Amino acid sequence: MNIAKNMAITLAAMSLFSSTLTSAGPLISIGSMYEVLNSDQRSLAKRVYNNGDTNAYVRVDVMQINPTVKDSETPVKTLKDAELVKDRLLVTPMRMIIPPNNFQTSRILWSGQRDIEQYYRVRYTPVLPVTNDGFGLDDKEIKDYRNKTVQAGVNVLAGYGTVVIVQPSNPKFNTRMTQQKNSIEIANMGNATVIAEDIKICKTNMNQCDASTRAFVLPGQTYTIKKQGGGSISFSLQEGSQRRPINY
Repeated sequence: MNIAKNMAITLAAMSLFSSTLTSAGPLISIGSMYEVLNSDQRSLAKRVYNNGDTNAYVRVDVMQINPTVKDSETPVKTLKDAELVKDRLLVTPMRMIIPPNNFQTSRILWSGQRDIEQYYRVRYTPVLPVTNDGFGLDDKEIKDYRNKTVQAGVNVLAGYGTVVIVQPSNPKFNTRMTQQKNSIEIANMGNATVIAEDIKICKTNMNQCDASTRAFVLPGQTYTIKKQGGGSISFSLQEGSQRRPINY
């Protein structure tokens, strides 16, 4: 299955790159694993939380995704302060120090033209600091922190990523829905991703419904929702900033 299909079908598969959790030390969470920059947005703010009991030193990495090629991720070049930025995704800051039971805001923004839709993964990885790694710690502070995490039994630090969808400046939405006997087919014939939010698949009795899900349908892709015999399907179709209810 290629990346485009994965993005349409599941939320977690492309974003979670480490599921090992720790009971002590830093423990970060990032909320939603998908973010969308609509055509009228230039930036968004994302909170990164530290639910652990020590400072979290978080490294931020940005990768560009080619949804038509399996496992295709290209690191985005790190810019120097004096360099001009254009036609690329920017994330700031690239190093975060988050105190226990607190959060820091990560700012994600786009500068330049947006002729076609683009896809990125932003990874937030807690690390053990070292000399000259951008966190500004001296050797004693680094040693103290490492000793503290080792004594706490922390061997693996769990990091998470979020997929950022940058929609084009002039999106053209053309979503076609076809009802089959036992399914609904959502075909995206436009040039920007559409989202099926709060998908509910219910049996004949409306009280017997599966847990709500969400699906991202990329341009040129099709997503199928299967019915339960004699039941119903409902969801909200989001096209850019517009949302409309769908019931079958």
